[in-house]
Amino acid sequence: MNGPSRTLSGTTLSTILLVALLAAVALVYAPGSTGGYVFDDMPNIVDNTALEMDHLSWSELRAAAFSADSGRLNRPIAMGSFALERYFFGLDPFPMKITNVVIHLINTLLVFALALLVARRLEHRLTERRGHGLSLVIPLPMFALAVAAAWALAPINLTGVLYVVQRMEALATLFMLAGLIAYILGRLRIERGRLRSGWALVLGGLGLGTALAVLSKESGVMLPVFALLAEWLLFGFGAAGTATRRGIYWLFGLVLVLPGVAGLATVLPVNPELPNRPFDLWERLWTQAHAMWFYMRNIVAPAPGALTLYHDAFPLARGWNDPWTSLPAALGLLGLVAGAFALWRRHPLITFGVLFFFIPHLLVSTIIGLELVYEHRNHMASAGLIMAVFGVLLSGRPGDSLAFARKAAVIGLILLYGFLTFLRASEWSDPIQLAYFEGTRQEDSPRASYHLGLILIQAGAEPGQPVYGLAIEQMQRAARLPGATLTPYQGLIFEHARHAGLNVDPVWWTAMEEYIRRGPLTTQDVGALMSLARAQADGTIDLDPQRLQRVLETAYELHPDRSRLRPALADFLINVAGERERGYELLLEETAHRPDNEVTWLRLARFQIVSGMLHQAEQSLMRAAEADRHDRHGSTRRALQAQLDERRQEPDPIEPGEIEPGELRPHGEVMP
Repeated sequence: MNGPSRTLSGTTLSTILLVALLAAVALVYAPGSTGGYVFDDMPNIVDNTALEMDHLSWSELRAAAFSADSGRLNRPIAMGSFALERYFFGLDPFPMKITNVVIHLINTLLVFALALLVARRLEHRLTERRGHGLSLVIPLPMFALAVAAAWALAPINLTGVLYVVQRMEALATLFMLAGLIAYILGRLRIERGRLRSGWALVLGGLGLGTALAVLSKESGVMLPVFALLAEWLLFGFGAAGTATRRGIYWLFGLVLVLPGVAGLATVLPVNPELPNRPFDLWERLWTQAHAMWFYMRNIVAPAPGALTLYHDAFPLARGWNDPWTSLPAALGLLGLVAGAFALWRRHPLITFGVLFFFIPHLLVSTIIGLELVYEHRNHMASAGLIMAVFGVLLSGRPGDSLAFARKAAVIGLILLYGFLTFLRASEWSDPIQLAYFEGTRQEDSPRASYHLGLILIQAGAEPGQPVYGLAIEQMQRAARLPGATLTPYQGLIFEHARHAGLNVDPVWWTAMEEYIRRGPLTTQDVGALMSLARAQADGTIDLDPQRLQRVLETAYELHPDRSRLRPALADFLINVAGERERGYELLLEETAHRPDNEVTWLRLARFQIVSGMLHQAEQSLMRAAEADRHDRHGSTRRALQAQLDERRQEPDPIEPGEIEPGELRPHGEVMP
């Protein structure tokens, strides 16, 4: 009677504590649910008109789901969820943030389940091998609960919840965790002789889990690597010479080795110059050595104020000795990994956790030319590091005199995480408040300063008001900071040009030209140039067209990646400068360079329709339809087709020379 009673009591207690944890996590994140959109939320959700659905139909949902230009697969699961919420709730960020919190709660349950499965399996294997298990000072369900609590409340994971667009990362984590759990459960069934259901779970977990994760965000491609780690430490690939071991080898050959080789073929050889980034490959790698320690420190012992939305001021490492800490940082990472491998027989929980942490960073912190530092890259990885650290803190023999201190340390960390995350969530409760905290605390961040100025203007600040002066001061400050892009100059020029009586400082134009001549243009730089060109074309601002054209021409001439600059220059030449023939040549050149991009054909078709080149426009629309596999821009294409049909009914089609500037500007539905 006592045994079952104790088991039931333990299960009941775990369930109660797990429910209490979910409630606590929801309460901690509650203040942030009232906040607004930030940074990449704007182009992906707010300004993405392709997310709008007139009717709830499969065709419209498919078009909206593939409306993002992020990633090679467009991340349709995440984008589809945004489209559905936009259809039912409009652009209110509150429902989107609540959905993200719910996803976070589901992930918390999955982290608990994974930690419990891993701990129990390692306990079993160690007991078979050495006669005793993990030697933790708390029961395994309590260990799993502690890991889940720390992960759910870790301040570094806040951006994966309250930063709406990072639902992409949270969904990828969800499907990777679910797929890995299914894999482990399947392997346990195979060991017990339940081959059919076991292999179904193994194959389904890896196949379906990876597919769903990748369609949420490309980081989901790492699920087979997580499964390989679990297979090695939890199951040892099965008994030697058995059909199970042969099957496992074949499985990982198919889902890991072959896709891995194919994936490397798409990114190799890597251009060491990393076009469109203000750093090269080697500088990125040396900087990542510092970034990894930054991540680990702020997962385990987060420093108030260190975590932020913007990390553009993170120090760039120029080489192994610049700064001098670069080589020790890199060697320290290698030593940590080597130490994890060395401990795999005696302390496999530490090995599992440490290697689990590094797996996602094999993708996002190595040779791919991403931006240097983002907290959400640790959304999945942080669970492993927490598991390893808690494995160390809670290790002890029966009667360990430090058992109470170990438990107190873990509880203290969890409470600290919850308190700091609550403070961060409170900062995120209001867009202006968040911008103020980020702008004043991250004094070296150009993005934080610029965003503070922008949010103040968007809140209604007008010239003559003290708050408007503060906004302009923040933009000027952002422009002066090291690492600033063209965005602050674009903001300053735009704001002064749209208000009568404010003069555009020639120094800003000169600074833009110097910046363009000095280095590569980032995506933000190109966006800034396109913003000025379009605002001038539609009459929002009135700039010196010759000065703006010189900036655009300089950028186009000096930078090899012209595919991002042609649309801006063509737009300007056609709609502002009146150089329609040259603008048309650039549009034709763009379709030749990017024939599989539907937007290039839609731009060309718009020009041809207005210019009276109706037969050519028909051909361009056909090419656009062929390129638009997911009908992402179907509404734009159909509108242009209707415009073309109307033009065919006109008795005297307009001649190109009669076109007025501004008529050919591609409107919002055709994204750059």
